[in-house]
Amino acid sequence: MKKANYLRLTEAVEYEIEIKNSRFIASLAPVLSADDVANHIADVKQRWTKANHYCTASVVGSPFDDTCYASSDDGEPSGTAGRPMLNVLTHHPLGEVSAVVVRYFGGIKLGTGGLQRAYSQAVAEALPFIKTAERKYREYYSLVYEYGDQGAVESILSSCEYKVIEQTYTETVHQIIAIEPEYRAQLDKQFQAQTQGRVKLLEEHRAGLE
Repeated sequence: MKKANYLRLTEAVEYEIEIKNSRFIASLAPVLSADDVANHIADVKQRWTKANHYCTASVVGSPFDDTCYASSDDGEPSGTAGRPMLNVLTHHPLGEVSAVVVRYFGGIKLGTGGLQRAYSQAVAEALPFIKTAERKYREYYSLVYEYGDQGAVESILSSCEYKVIEQTYTETVHQIIAIEPEYRAQLDKQFQAQTQGRVKLLEEHRAGLE
């Protein structure tokens, strides 16, 4: 899995297109679990009760982690609905999202290629209207330093975006900080230069998303 920041959906959005008399209604909603996805699908089915198909795609987590993916063609020919919808979401890339495309059949068959284009188009045309927030991937490091180095450490850390996870003051200062991975090399160089190697980032072997 790629370890990287990603955009997550923050508000639900709907968008409708018509292709050869068939209506395709895309409903996108923010989700954090499989239960949220199931609730979204149930809500859509309740709102549009007489549709012919309710095709789905979801990313319950990072768009870079394929274990978070799920999709369904809901009676359409295999591979013509759920997977094309999912491809749109993951190439955006967008996480923590459930997409349902409701189809009211208009009497004209679209063929497999036409269906793939229609379902992906319904989701793609909804994306300009979504609201998102960034989910940041951070790695955790520990720092142990003397009080005499505290000013230098605080100055160095101020050059990047970081978060203090834990902090204790005993004979020395102990911190666990979370930073985006690209800052690691920069901080190593600054600690080496400004503290003559007394302060080092020690990897905590854990990571998180915020």
